[in-house]
Amino acid sequence: MHYKFLLIFVIIFSFNFELISQGCSMCKSIVQSEISAGNEGISSGINFGIIYLFTSTYLLLTAGGLLWYFRSKKDQKNLEIRNKISERVASIHN
Repeated sequence: MHYKFLLIFVIIFSFNFELISQGCSMCKSIVQSEISAGNEGISSGINFGIIYLFTSTYLLLTAGGLLWYFRSKKDQKNLEIRNKISERVASIHN
């Protein structure tokens, strides 16, 4: 069921490029006017800003994911140690 929805979604958006490539209208008009004037300096600056914002978000998400992963591994290790201690104590009392 989910695969059909995903397939329809991909097909619809792959045929209409303008629908998915919107972006900020102000940035788009500035870049177009600068390129038509022959000056490409601001367009590369805007592109760098967009790439910076894009990558910083994913770097923060990756750092958070790694922190969660390693913390959960540490918690799992501590739980295993507690279980071993509990088993030893239980075997002594029996």
